[in-house]
Amino acid sequence: MTSEKKDEVLQQIRLDVRMGFENEEEIYESIQEMFEDEEGFDEKWLRQAIAAEYKKHQDETWRWDHPTDFDRLARAFDELITQDKIVCLHNAGYTLSDAESDCIEVIEELKEVGVKAIGYCFYHAQDLERAIDPEQRNLYLGFDTPTQDDKDTLKVARKVVDKLKQHNFQVSWPGNVKERIKIENIDWKKVPDDEDWGGGRVVDLLADSEEKPFWKFW
Repeated sequence: MTSEKKDEVLQQIRLDVRMGFENEEEIYESIQEMFEDEEGFDEKWLRQAIAAEYKKHQDETWRWDHPTDFDRLARAFDELITQDKIVCLHNAGYTLSDAESDCIEVIEELKEVGVKAIGYCFYHAQDLERAIDPEQRNLYLGFDTPTQDDKDTLKVARKVVDKLKQHNFQVSWPGNVKERIKIENIDWKKVPDDEDWGGGRVVDLLADSEEKPFWKFW
């Protein structure tokens, strides 16, 4: 591997580690796939580089004040899920279409267990990359409803904005369905964990929060 290619890989490692959603093995597999066609790719070096960056990040987390911005965002999303039946996904795919597809898939899974979600909200990996960038530090959230009805979508967006403000985020949104919600000046600090932040977690949270009529237990 050339020094230029190693620098590129190291940059990707630092980004993936800082995002905080993947463990060492998952980061290794994603980067290996990304550079699988690279001639002379050094897998041993890759594992060592990931381990060093991961340990450095974990050491930094001990000095963080809590709750972090991610902690507050996770709480806001969980409340929107359980209280408002809005599917909220963290780091949902890499693109807008990925994220929307993931959200619709969760909504369909919820239907199968008798839960009707009123809409969805998300940010994807590209959004997170921009939020981590010290020159940007804004996290954009997408939103919609399964029917894509503008009136219903506005209701979902307003609930999301209100909830974010309740959790002391600086929010910018012009109030129309054509513009995404922006969390300004976010300080992204996520402690690596074993939590599955994907759609399965949303299904579990909403299914558990549903109060079933007593006759359904007969």
